[in-house]
Amino acid sequence: MQERVSAEEAVERLRSTLGDDVGDVEVRFGHLDATCSAENLRHVMTTLRDEPGLRFEFFTFLSAIDRSEFGGPDKPDKHGGLELIVHLYSPAHVLHINVRVPLDLADPRCESISAIYRGANWHEREMRDMFGIQFEGHPNLTGIYLPEDFEGHPGLRSFKLPNRAFIKPWPGAKDPEEAAAGGR
Repeated sequence: MQERVSAEEAVERLRSTLGDDVGDVEVRFGHLDATCSAENLRHVMTTLRDEPGLRFEFFTFLSAIDRSEFGGPDKPDKHGGLELIVHLYSPAHVLHINVRVPLDLADPRCESISAIYRGANWHEREMRDMFGIQFEGHPNLTGIYLPEDFEGHPGLRSFKLPNRAFIKPWPGAKDPEEAAAGGR
């Protein structure tokens, strides 16, 4: 049975249930947006799923953002590392939530939530490949896209795209005038 809950009421439920285990909680475009630390992630996810007043039982996705250009010593109010984002849905209360987890860019790691939400398994493996995030307690944190000997993490802003090893000259005319003159 659905009990439609306003986003503002859900913020109050979230605050009263999780207290200091969550940081900022706000409503953005009708959806909840909360932050938590990497150390509290598993506890927060379990509570969001199991608490009757919340019941975020549907895992939608897990992704990451490299915010390294936004933070730093000159902008201490901004988080300048990686940000893990977990999106959940509560069919019982018709609510969406994004849980944002700031991670250290130099050593990105947090607890795996794949035992809580089985669908997170492959998402965590993807984030390991693309961003280098280590999910502690993951049952099989192996590559999903990239070969094991691949160097770097393509999702990071610091990743340099490799140059072409071999550049083949263009086989045809380079411009209309050259083509009209019969040249190559």
